[in-house]
Amino acid sequence: MYDVKPEINALLKDIPGVNVSDQFPASPSQTPHITFKEADNANYRNMSNEVQSEIIILIDIWHTKSTGSFAQQVDEKMTSIGFLRQFATDLNDPSGMKRKTMRYRGVVDKRTKMVHQ
Repeated sequence: MYDVKPEINALLKDIPGVNVSDQFPASPSQTPHITFKEADNANYRNMSNEVQSEIIILIDIWHTKSTGSFAQQVDEKMTSIGFLRQFATDLNDPSGMKRKTMRYRGVVDKRTKMVHQ
């Protein structure tokens, strides 16, 4: 198992003007806000000595106006380290905030720390 979350946290915190955490914003005053979670972290080759971890990361962007520019920046950051966007969609959130959810996938080689598909 490889823990890529510290690296992703640092990348997303590098986006100016946005809060980053693993908790949804409690109110519109906490936006713009990015949340991310690890949805899966599996032994890619099912070997007894795991050398590759298949990782899926879910990212949500929250804003009271538009998520577009932040989504573009998130995508640039995630693809810069080798993750591939599997989908992105706008969601209607009961809070009234704008919400875009994105899913990224990558296979991390634990020996080299390189991400591939």
